[in-house]
Amino acid sequence: MIQKMQAFLIRAPALRGLSLTVGEVGPLPGTAGLWTNGATVLKQTENLLGRVTQRRRTEFTLRLCLPRTEAENAERLLDLQAWVAAESAAHRAPTFGNADTAHETLCAEQGRIERADAGGTAVYAVRLRAEYTQILTEERNEN
Repeated sequence: MIQKMQAFLIRAPALRGLSLTVGEVGPLPGTAGLWTNGATVLKQTENLLGRVTQRRRTEFTLRLCLPRTEAENAERLLDLQAWVAAESAAHRAPTFGNADTAHETLCAEQGRIERADAGGTAVYAVRLRAEYTQILTEERNEN
């Protein structure tokens, strides 16, 4: 799942020129790190045949280490959030579920500065939120 998100984000125009890895962001400017915050079950149903369907939300955190140019970096975060929204609306975002994939959504939100250092760099974070449907068990045939 995290590799799908990484492959998707590498295409983002706002992240051009950055080195994106899975894990914590490096200390050098121009690096980005992606990590998952886990999944939450929003709704679960089970039909009479035992098929369990869950609506899930998985969250990721993307951290960027950039030179401290506040206005430019704020624009980069806003551009990234807008690009993710457009890709999701056009159904070009990665799919994470195995059912009802036409109703999957992906959004990027809460772009913010996390910390700044005296050396002129800052770490920015963006939360990515995917909502999708997952079927956990196959229907059982009772004979």
